[in-house]
Amino acid sequence: MPVGGPADAPRPVPAAAVVRGAVRLPGSKSLTNRALALAALASGPTVLRGALRSADTDALAEALRALGVPVAIDPDSIAVEGCGGRLPPGADVRIDLGDGGTPTRFAMALAAFSPRRVTVDGSPRMRERPVADGVRLLRALGVDVLATGPGEGLPVTVDGRAGSPRGGALIVGEVASSQFVSAVLLTAPWMPDGLDLTFDAAVTSRSYVDLTVDELRRWGSRVTERVDASGALRGIHVAGEPLPARGAVDIEPDASSAVPWAVAAALVPGGEVTFPGLSTGSRQPDMRAIAVLERMGAVVDGGTHECRVRSAVSRGAPGSPLRGVEADLSDAPDGALALMAAAAAASGRSRFTGLATLRVKESDRLAAMAEGLARVGAHATITRDSITIEPIPARHAVHAAIDPHDDHRVAMAFAALGLRTGGIAVEHPGCVAKSYPAFWTDLAACTTPTGEAARPSGIE
Repeated sequence: MPVGGPADAPRPVPAAAVVRGAVRLPGSKSLTNRALALAALASGPTVLRGALRSADTDALAEALRALGVPVAIDPDSIAVEGCGGRLPPGADVRIDLGDGGTPTRFAMALAAFSPRRVTVDGSPRMRERPVADGVRLLRALGVDVLATGPGEGLPVTVDGRAGSPRGGALIVGEVASSQFVSAVLLTAPWMPDGLDLTFDAAVTSRSYVDLTVDELRRWGSRVTERVDASGALRGIHVAGEPLPARGAVDIEPDASSAVPWAVAAALVPGGEVTFPGLSTGSRQPDMRAIAVLERMGAVVDGGTHECRVRSAVSRGAPGSPLRGVEADLSDAPDGALALMAAAAAASGRSRFTGLATLRVKESDRLAAMAEGLARVGAHATITRDSITIEPIPARHAVHAAIDPHDDHRVAMAFAALGLRTGGIAVEHPGCVAKSYPAFWTDLAACTTPTGEAARPSGIE
């Protein structure tokens, strides 16, 4: 597969005879962003080893710099000099987080600890995405927040001159994204009264809230969770005890970036990929997507130091190595897209539910995936929170240009499918830089085209 040429030129994905190799994934985007927020407020220096360098994480790092936090970025690490719970004073500042949903929502909460007016803004798409729930949570904590966009959207100005939020008890209803809850939890140790959240609705994307709680505990915070008899999360209490810097933090490889690779290895007969450093027991939410892929027929094994995914059938075997399934993917929304691509080349219908949050991501991901699946010959029916996929018909020759709608997860999902079908070209491939800048280079290194890239290979 070519790796040169203009970054925005369509990227053809030839069918692969082989998908094999050890893929050294970038660091987890979710963990890097959480660690950046904690390191900024902690007392003293922290080095994030293996931190992800991407558009999202770089945006949050630059936002911290604009807020007066010293941040030094190297190819394999990010060093942060924490401010001890109160960001340094300065002139009013405007920070632009681009397309980054997590950086935007975390920056809003961090700005409450700055003794000046901080305006948080983003790209046209980010101005369309919801931030009003975060505005309401901050206001409930006594923060002066002005949201001037439609529906209390971006731009948002946070005025922390009156002092940092004291914390206390909050009731949280249904929110559009778990990132709002994570944002206030990550800053809670520096609230004098701590933070006690009571949930009167099901927690959106609970797996990401669980990840935040895990990270707080890893940094030494005292966190107590309340669950009901059914196991539903009903409350979280974070003690108001400022955290010291960690000195050094190792960031785990990114499970979300592993899922397209896992799909590719599972779909191409004889495929096998290993993810060094990614434990099969990782708490990252998208490990659940890999578990669903295993239900579809992939072989998954490994241990505490690596995860390995391989096709259940040998090279040259006829038919699809995967079968359709029904699954609730509410706890693995990012990995869901690659599973949709897998379903397009599986045998039998698949139905995935719990996907309402995909409507307000970098794109309307349900609509973007349905559009792309139709282009490759599959049939997708979407509702507010689900997608049903009828796979590509047998012997259908795929020839499709896929518009990922500037969404990195959409682009990587269809790249994985293209390794099975051939005939796919991904437009605007540079969008993968949001989470995985080296994706196309790694793809070329771990795949061998069939030698028939000039014509679509179709599904056998």
